[in-house]
Amino acid sequence: MGDSPVNADQKIRYHVLKYSALVTGVLALTAPLSAAADEWTFTPYVGISEQFTDNAFGTPSNEKSDFVTSLDAGITIEGESRRASLNASYNISQDYYAKYHELDGYTQEMLGIGNVELFEDHVFVDGRLSFTEETLARSGNQAATDRTIGSDRTQVFNGQISPYYVQNFGNWAAGIARYSYSETRFSEPNVGGTSIEPEDRKTHEFRVTVESGTRFADYNWTWDAGTVKSEADNGDEFNQNSTTGTIQYPLNSRFALLGTLGYDDFAVDNVDDDEISGVFGGAGLRWTPSPRTDVSVQLGYRYGDPVVDMDAEYALTSLDTLTASYKVTVATADQSLTNTELFDPQGQLYKPNFVITDYVDDVTKSSTLALEWVGTRERNTYSVTSSLIKREFLSDGSDDQVVSVDGKYNRQLTFRANAGMTAGYSQVLEGRNALAKDTTYQLGLYYNYDFGRGFIASASYNFFDRDSADGSDLRENAITLSLTKSF
Repeated sequence: MGDSPVNADQKIRYHVLKYSALVTGVLALTAPLSAAADEWTFTPYVGISEQFTDNAFGTPSNEKSDFVTSLDAGITIEGESRRASLNASYNISQDYYAKYHELDGYTQEMLGIGNVELFEDHVFVDGRLSFTEETLARSGNQAATDRTIGSDRTQVFNGQISPYYVQNFGNWAAGIARYSYSETRFSEPNVGGTSIEPEDRKTHEFRVTVESGTRFADYNWTWDAGTVKSEADNGDEFNQNSTTGTIQYPLNSRFALLGTLGYDDFAVDNVDDDEISGVFGGAGLRWTPSPRTDVSVQLGYRYGDPVVDMDAEYALTSLDTLTASYKVTVATADQSLTNTELFDPQGQLYKPNFVITDYVDDVTKSSTLALEWVGTRERNTYSVTSSLIKREFLSDGSDDQVVSVDGKYNRQLTFRANAGMTAGYSQVLEGRNALAKDTTYQLGLYYNYDFGRGFIASASYNFFDRDSADGSDLRENAITLSLTKSF
C-alpha cells in the first residue's frame, strides 16, 4: 500500500461515507411507512469516563500507569417497517492521558445492518458495514479496553451491498439471483510483529439459487451456482466458479438421506489451483427425533481432501439452546471479515471480534468447529461461544490452529440496576513457527445503574493477560467509571 497516511485516511473515510449512503437510502425509501408504523428509534448520546490503567502503552515490558479521560458521542438507530429494517450505531471517542500525552487520540466505530424491499416480494437490497479499530496481530501491543494506544492498531473498514431478486415458480420451485459487492480497507496498518501489511481488496460475487417447491413433497433439493471475483490493490486475484446440487430424501419421520454433488474451478495467484479445484461430493444423514433436536452430518471430498460438514441444534430446555457446526472453506482473509457476525447471542448489535487468530493476508483452507450455548433464567441471561479453527495457508503450505472460549453473564438486579461479567480464553495450539504460540485470558466485571431521564452510570474492571512463546507476555488491569446521557 503505497498511499501516504493522510491519503489512506481520506480514502477510508470516503468509503465509510459511500457505504453509509445505504443507511440513508433505506430511511429515505421507507420514511412514510416507518412514520406510520412508529417502530423507529433514534438515540443520540454523549458520555464521559475516567479510567485507570497499569499498562497505558499496552506493552509487554516497561509498563506505565496512567489515568485516561474519554469523551464520547454517538447515535444508535433501530427500526423495522413493513418493507425495511435497520440496526446501526456510530460512536466517536476522544482520549486524553494525564501523563503520556503522546497517546492522546480518538477512535471511532460504525456498525450497521439493513434490508429494504424495493419491489414487493421480488427485489430486495441487503447492506452491512463495519468500521472499527483493531489489533490484527495477537503479538502486537494490546489493551484491556477500547482506547488509543501507541502502536499496532489498524482502522478496518468492511462494507457490503447486495441487491437480489426473488422469483417463485408456482409450487415447482423458488429462486434467488443475487449480486454482492464488498470492500475491505485498512488505514494506518500497524499490524504487529507476526503479520505483514494487509492489502485492500474489492470483491464481486454473482450467485443464483433455486430450491424445490411444495410439489416435491417426498424430497427437497437445491441447486446453487456462483462466481466470485476478488482483487487486491497489489494485483493478487482470487477467482472461484462453483456449482452445487443438494438433495434430502426422507426415510421416515426421524431420518433423511443427504447428498451433495458439485464442481469448483479456482484461479488464485500464488496457489496451486488444481489442488483445490475439481468435482466434489458428499453423503450423510439428517436426524430429527423431536422438535427440540435437528442434526445433519455429511462426509465427502472437496478442496483436495476428505471433508466433514455438520450442523446441529438442540433445545436443552424451553429457555436454553445449544448449536454446533463444522465447516471447511477456502477463502481470502477479508472474506472472513465480511462474514463476521455483528449480533451477539442475545440479538444485540455489537463490535465483532474479528481477529481470534492473526490476520494473515493469504488464501486459506479453514476448518472451523463452532459451539454456542444461549439461555435465560428469570432475570439472568448468559451465553458461551467456542471455536476451534485450523487454517492451511495455501501459498506456502504452513498452518496454524487456535481454540477460543468466550462467555457472558448478565443479571438484572433491580428495575434500574444490572451487573455481569465477560470472560475469554484463547490459545494457539499450532503456530506458523515455533514462536507463534500464545495463550490469552480476558475478564470483565461491570455494574450499570439507570438514574432515569437517559442518565446511566457504569463501573467496570477489565483484565488482560497474554503469555507468549516469543517472550512478548503482556498484562493489564483497568478500572473505569463512566456516565452516559442519551436523548
